[in-house]
Amino acid sequence: MIVGGQYKILAELGAGGMGIVYHAVDTSLEREVALKKLRNEFSRSADIAERFRREAKTQARLNHPQLAHLYSFFKEGDSFYIAMEFVDGTPLSRLLPMPWERALPIFVQILDGLEYAHSLGVLHRDVKPDNIMVNPRGEVKVMDFGIAHVLGSVRQTREKSIVGTLEYICPEQITGKELGPRSDIYSLGVLLFELVSGRIPFESQVEFELLHHHLETPPPKLSSFTAAPPFLDEAIERAMAKSPTDRFASCREMETFLRQNAPDVFGEAIESLAGRSKKEEVDRSARRIEALIGGEEIDLATLVLDRAVEDYPGQPTLEGYRTRLVEIKLQRESSKNREERAIHLNEILTKLRDLEQSGGVREARELTESAILQFPKVPALRIALASLQREQR
Repeated sequence: MIVGGQYKILAELGAGGMGIVYHAVDTSLEREVALKKLRNEFSRSADIAERFRREAKTQARLNHPQLAHLYSFFKEGDSFYIAMEFVDGTPLSRLLPMPWERALPIFVQILDGLEYAHSLGVLHRDVKPDNIMVNPRGEVKVMDFGIAHVLGSVRQTREKSIVGTLEYICPEQITGKELGPRSDIYSLGVLLFELVSGRIPFESQVEFELLHHHLETPPPKLSSFTAAPPFLDEAIERAMAKSPTDRFASCREMETFLRQNAPDVFGEAIESLAGRSKKEEVDRSARRIEALIGGEEIDLATLVLDRAVEDYPGQPTLEGYRTRLVEIKLQRESSKNREERAIHLNEILTKLRDLEQSGGVREARELTESAILQFPKVPALRIALASLQREQR
């Protein structure tokens, strides 16, 4: 299935409150993309297309290693689609919890990406583990900038209610005050707490209680739930201060604080996250390769396989794909050769007919003799040669 005139959908990657995410290929540029189909309810507002267009235009300016790039936004039928960089990784939510020494190198990458976005006046507004991907080498990609803002604007207009992920929402968003970079920093404080402890600071099944906690309750100490140094308690307390002016002034300031208090943690390269569950990572790569093969994107599948084998050498599952892809390429080459030979033979037969009709018997005989050397098993050529020989006598 192709949407937007150029995006071939290969497989569904997941579904959530916003809609469905597909693994797709941009057939024009021959690259993988993550294609998000937004729920149809978000297309009912007359001005939502313009809001999404403006947000997409802003996001497209972002160019940073820790930020997933937005390629395009379009509407087809009753649905909106967002084409984004395909990130070969795992949602951060599936890697929690982790030791604080391992969490901080991941976390500062998030800070680095958001600092860059904030410098361009772009807020995320929905920082949470599901919006952050980590690849097998421990490299981070932050996703979905500003989407919650657009959807929230539409929902607030229609339902007069707060939209967002309430577990990570900042007090000023609850009270309808102006948002800024420190609003994202509040959510980052929640994220850091969850990254290390595996739980969120405030838990409740009742929305009102969650909102009350964000407005009035100081965050619990991380060290009361898991082994963590005092400076992390201080970092989370500052990030989750109720008043924006009491928080870290920027992501850069928060990063500096963390680095100064744990310099040894950042002295070495990040350990690959693949070690946590190599089988899961190999299986995920295999599903990606399978989807590309099913979509007849053989060259892309080969590139993905090369990278996977580099990350996970000696895996029989991946080596099996090497043999399979070689066989597919040979079959394609053979099929292509057959097609080309069929076209060439048809051209020869057409030219023979024209030569016979124009009386060019000698030229026709020479062409037929040459063609028999190329196509010795084609009876029509031998029959034609015999006929031409008789005519020349």
